[in-house]
This record gives sequence, C-alpha cells and structure tokens, in this order.
Amino acid sequence: MIKRGYILIFIYVMLTVALSGQITRVAFTKPGYMMKIPTSSIYRTPYIFRTGISTDIYGFVDTLITRGVFFETDLSNTFKIGVTSIQGLGASPPVEFGLHFQKRLFVYGDISFSAGVHDLVLKQGDKELNIDTKTLSIFGVISNEKQFENSNLYTYMGFGTGGLATGFGSDSATSAGVFAGVLLHTSILADRGGIEFIGEFDGGGVNAGVRIPFTKDYNLTLGVNNLVKLYNFAAKDFDLASVGNYPSLNIGLDFRIPRVKPESARRRRLEGMVDEETQLILDMEEQFATKLDSTLRAADYEIAKLKDSLKVFESEIKYLTSEVAQLRQKTAVLEDSVRSAKLAKHAMEQNINLALKHLSRSLRYFYAGDYREALQEVEASIDLNSNLALAYARRGSIYYKLGDIDRATINWNLALRIDPEYDDVRNILRALNENRLRSTGSTQKE
Repeated sequence: MIKRGYILIFIYVMLTVALSGQITRVAFTKPGYMMKIPTSSIYRTPYIFRTGISTDIYGFVDTLITRGVFFETDLSNTFKIGVTSIQGLGASPPVEFGLHFQKRLFVYGDISFSAGVHDLVLKQGDKELNIDTKTLSIFGVISNEKQFENSNLYTYMGFGTGGLATGFGSDSATSAGVFAGVLLHTSILADRGGIEFIGEFDGGGVNAGVRIPFTKDYNLTLGVNNLVKLYNFAAKDFDLASVGNYPSLNIGLDFRIPRVKPESARRRRLEGMVDEETQLILDMEEQFATKLDSTLRAADYEIAKLKDSLKVFESEIKYLTSEVAQLRQKTAVLEDSVRSAKLAKHAMEQNINLALKHLSRSLRYFYAGDYREALQEVEASIDLNSNLALAYARRGSIYYKLGDIDRATINWNLALRIDPEYDDVRNILRALNENRLRSTGSTQKE
C-alpha cells in the first residue's frame, strides 16, 4: 500500500506540474551519507531515523546563506524516504519543502543498485505552494562497498535528471547526466563511529566534505561545494540567478537514533526492562541462531561430501592424465611410422619411375636391334626395382633374341612368378614347350 501511494503521488505531481524557480540544494540534507548525490547500500541503515540541520555559506552576510532541516528513515529493508525544509537565498528567501524517496532493487555480493526520486519540491509562492520540477531528479545509482582492516571504502556511480544532470548553472529541466562519489570511513575516533571523508561530482560541480563524530549519535559535517570555483567565494557581484557559478562552505549537525542491538537487548532483559520490541529482537535472534546452527551443520556435511568427491575426482584426473600421456606416446609412434611409410612410398615411387624409364629405353634399343644396350637398360631397371614382372619378361625376350633359350626361359618364369596373370609370358612358355616337344618327337622317329 505504501508503494502504491507513492506511485500515485508521483503520477499526480507529473500531471499537475507547475514550473517555478530554482531549488537551493543544501549539502548533507539528502538521504544517505553523501553531500548531494543519492547512495545505495547492501545493508539497511543502522538507525531508526536520522535528522539534523545544515547550512551553505556563499558569503558572510545573511542574504548569502541557505539553511536546511532534514529527516530520513527506512520504511522497509529496501525503501527509504527523506523530507527536507530549506530556506533559500535573498532578502526575502523562499521556503521549500522537498521529498526524497528511493528503493533498493538489486544486490549482488558487495554491489547494490537503487532507483528513486530526489528533490520533489513544493516551493512557497505568493499565495500558495507550487511544484518545482527544474531540479526534480529521477535517478539510478550503483554502489560498491569494500571492507578493509581499518577502513571501509564506498563508491557510487549513477545517472539522473534535473539537478543531478545540470547542477545550478543550467536552464534545462529535461537533460540527463551522470554523478559519482567516494566515501572513506576511517578508524580515526573509532570509539565514536569513525571519521568519514567524502568526495563527489553531483552533476554540476565537485564537492568535498568530512563527517566528524562528537559521539556515536551526533556528527559534525563540514564541506566545500563547487570546489573548482573556490576562487569565486564571497564575490561582490553575487547573482542569485546563477548560483552554480559560486562555491559555498557547509557546516551542519546530524543526530541518529540507533536500532536496538542484540547485546543491548540482553542487558535490558537481565535488568528486567524487557519491552515488546526488545523481546521481538531476542526471539528473532534465538530463531536465527537455531537456523544458523542447523545450516552450519548441513554445510559441514555437504563440505565433507564435496571433499570426498574432490578426492575421487583427483584420482580420476591422475588416471586420465597417465592415459593421455600414453596416448600421446602412441600417437607420436604412429606419426613416426606414418612419416616413415610416406618416405618409403615416395622413394618407391621414384624408383618405379626411374625403372620404367630404363624399360622404355630398353624397348627402343630392342626394336633397333641393339640387344646389348637393351639388356643393360633392363639390368638397371631391375636394380632399381626387383618386383617388376615386365623387366624380367623383357630380359627373357632379349636373351631369346640373343639365342640363349635357357636364360630366356628362366626370366619368363620369374616374370610369371611375380605376376601369375601375365598371360603373354604364359603363352610364350607354352608355345616354347610345344615346339620342344615337337622337336623331340621328330628326333625319336628318325
């Protein structure tokens, strides 16, 4: 219901807007711990509410001082609201009433993102209050919170419209821009909460400040706005219409009501001062402790299971590593074998080519009737490759022409042994055998 109410208020404001003058943005009056930019956090604020006063001094006269009173609180774990009342510059300074609200939308580790509206201002006019939208800021901001041994560092970056985009010096009410800031929480005066140093760019200028704790609940704030134009402080020709051209000094005081801590609740229960809120805190703490114990025990069991699984995985990884090493060794051997086979094949192909060349030359000599040269070429071919049936068949033919029938027969048989389907050689041997049989038969008859 609260969320719907604020949405309806925002829609009503946007539909019934009446442009007015320029808001005076006093440092340290916005929700959060920065000077003028919005913030985000992964935690809920450690206080029930925060309130205080703040003053920006543009010159040491009454007409050059702005004053502000503020109040802020968390309506839920993610929704924050702030209210300001500011008295502006001039002899008859206007009074402005501002609303600021934002919601945390996202948290991941130490990073959070929030969005909202700042400077929804009701400004006092001649007869009534008007809505001022020139510095109405619709924004989104992302934060990163880092914890160190003796300090914490918070960084903020975001984008926004209105005052967060134009600062004091622009007449545009619709532009959008970026802002950024850094807050360093130190251990100086740690017993009171610690001193904080602040630096930021608010869309219109650079600001720097410090928050000094008097006690754990009271803080003094000091700062300088529009630091790069500090040379123009307390200018004699001060123009109220262009406040952004001038720097200012800030001084303020804030007061916080902290939430009841568990140790305080225990002490109050021992002292017999237990109220409903304290009892609720104690009950929640006990429930949380019980759930935490059971969760831790379950976590220990799961961790033990994971450790056992990791040991099994480690042994499997070692086994697989040895298998991979063996496979790599086998691969290397196979690669060497393939390389050797390729080389042998290449050499054999070269030998066959040379052997065929010699056979081709022998054929030319054979037809030319130069049988001795033909025989030398065949011998060279056989020396290069001894598995060519054609070479032995050719040598047999050459011996036949030379009249050496026995050697011719031996070489034709060698060719047939290498190539059993060499039909030409088989036919020659068959014809030779038949002729021998006829010659033998004729001799016997005679």
